[in-house]
Amino acid sequence: MANEVQIGTLRIFTKRAGTVSEIVGLLQDIETAYNRTFLFFSFVDFFGDRERFFRWRHFWREWREFGFPPPFWMSYAGFPQIGVLEAILPEYKLEVKRIQIESPGFWEFVGALNPLQQIREYLNDRHKRRQDREYREQAERERLQLENELIRRQIWEKENSVFRERINILRERGFPNDEIRRLIWAYVSQPLIALGKHQDVGLIENADSQ
Repeated sequence: MANEVQIGTLRIFTKRAGTVSEIVGLLQDIETAYNRTFLFFSFVDFFGDRERFFRWRHFWREWREFGFPPPFWMSYAGFPQIGVLEAILPEYKLEVKRIQIESPGFWEFVGALNPLQQIREYLNDRHKRRQDREYREQAERERLQLENELIRRQIWEKENSVFRERINILRERGFPNDEIRRLIWAYVSQPLIALGKHQDVGLIENADSQ
């Protein structure tokens, strides 16, 4: 059975206001990180049901020829091409609930709990790492490697990681670890890393969710 979607809130704290273009970019990157992480969970949960998996096994075998399968909403095997937002039901789309314009201030969002928790974990772990002087002095290429390592530990090593169950489902469906890593990189890691630039310029400090 697919996991029931729980609704939660995410509060992102900020140290300063910004230009219109900065705020637009911030909100777009937060929404992208939420949407892609949500769709990753939806994709895995969709095939977490064994009966559903076997009903779709013909398409599934063909998808595997791509190296790793595209999400089930992609235009393949007769499915129409639709945008990311159209693949998310209205009740699960990310919404702005509250804004506090002070120094410090915050943005508060409402949406599916699992993606919000993953965004919170990434921002808070990254916030702690930024306190490390050695990390701040890393060259850009080395810093990207550190970002990848941070996300890898969050997903693969934390015992309470919301990804643990999904990784096990993918393994049960025949995914090798290399394919799982690529799937997570495309749908989770890259959008989260994009949030880092906003943290570096003070538009994001840390986060809390419930």
